[in-house]
Amino acid sequence: MVRALRRPSEKDLRPSMIGIDTGPKSNMEHLSNVARLSDTSIHDWYRHVFAYSDQIIVDLANEFEIEEDDLVLDPFNGTATTTLAAKRLGIDAIGVDANPVATLAGRVKTTWDIDLDEFEQRRADLLRTLEPVFNSISADGNVTLRSYTDSDENDDTSLEKYDFTEPQKTPKDWLSEKPLKKMLVLRHHVDEMPDDEITDIFRLAMLAILPEDVANIGFGPEAYKVAKQEDVDIYATYRAKLDDIQQDLSTVQDALDEEMVVGESEHLRGDAREIEQLLREASTLLNTGKHDGEVDYVITSPPYPAEHDYTRNQRLELIWMGVLENNSDLQNIKKSNIRSNTKNIYVDDDEGEQVTIRANGRIDAIVTEMEQIIEEEDVQHGFGQYYPRVVEEYFAGMQRHLEQTYDLLAPGGKACYVVADSGSYWQVPIETGEILGELAENRVGFVDAELLPWRTVHATTGDHDGLDEEILVLTRPE
Repeated sequence: MVRALRRPSEKDLRPSMIGIDTGPKSNMEHLSNVARLSDTSIHDWYRHVFAYSDQIIVDLANEFEIEEDDLVLDPFNGTATTTLAAKRLGIDAIGVDANPVATLAGRVKTTWDIDLDEFEQRRADLLRTLEPVFNSISADGNVTLRSYTDSDENDDTSLEKYDFTEPQKTPKDWLSEKPLKKMLVLRHHVDEMPDDEITDIFRLAMLAILPEDVANIGFGPEAYKVAKQEDVDIYATYRAKLDDIQQDLSTVQDALDEEMVVGESEHLRGDAREIEQLLREASTLLNTGKHDGEVDYVITSPPYPAEHDYTRNQRLELIWMGVLENNSDLQNIKKSNIRSNTKNIYVDDDEGEQVTIRANGRIDAIVTEMEQIIEEEDVQHGFGQYYPRVVEEYFAGMQRHLEQTYDLLAPGGKACYVVADSGSYWQVPIETGEILGELAENRVGFVDAELLPWRTVHATTGDHDGLDEEILVLTRPE
């Protein structure tokens, strides 16, 4: 008989664990470092719709008294919420994500020792080059008085050297003609820069403004097309983004001059189901004498079974980064992700069978109910027919990930997963946290699984409201 996961009463919980701000008091002596950076907005350099608050990292660091000698891992690092928060707290952290945009974002956000004089010089040169070209594009190729700088012999406005072909995988009407041309020009000149950490800043700023300001898309949370905007002042938008980044870096470097203690960060691209092998082979930070091949804490927010196509929401960024040019590129990125939606299920996926995932009674009950709906309602559309497979492959993939995580954790180490229940598939309830807790204890070897309340969210499809988002805490035995 499966033991029910412990759900602490609110009396048992410390205030920080139910999302209440407990103020500056902390178990960590170095928490005062956060206050020095409280006015910066490094997280806002690049975000996406599924990012979670860095407050949860601070709360968990306080709750478990995470120290400067510890190593934190986020195997679903997204836009680097965990690794950035850890760095600001003086804690070493490794971020892993299957999405190359996420890896770039994490690396840029946690690289603070930038030569700001060199950054400013490149910024000025780039903006000086872009302005007349953008003005020419806005004027439909007709050179205006504003297109000239020092003399009327300036030929920087010539558009002949640019390739304005719309990238193959750009969704239809997501970019209007003039903004598209400007973004292609911007990418052309960023790609001409030296391949180094400073250029990575310009590249991330370019990716950030695409969905935020340039594209004809909104998020709900899935990306959807909105009314076309004929033109966008990309010059002003991009300049403002660079200004914000430069100001944040200046503030951070002032804090570093005051001998602020920060953690080391490392960002790797990889599949969370192969996390141990990846870190053993590619991580420098894990294999230092300080950490000796062991992770002390995992803090992360994995996907859960729902129709969230992460590659669609970051489609433009992947294209402009140059890693998504055709269907094969897209498939490779999707296949390196935990299966969590019908758009990344493939014919040869068989992890569910490999680990006999339906031997878990709760998973079998969910899949059986969905199969009955398909049969009784004669569901013919492809996505609906895939719902049971998503559930099987998701939990099988997460079990494989948990096995790898267990082998990385130090004895007594804790793994914290921010997860949400799901009701996206015909309103069939999927209690994600409880099921993952069962798999972790009964199949992997974790002990003392707890589900701590975090917040309530709403389903993105269907009418299943009031879904619990919780923190699943797992412990590797001593």
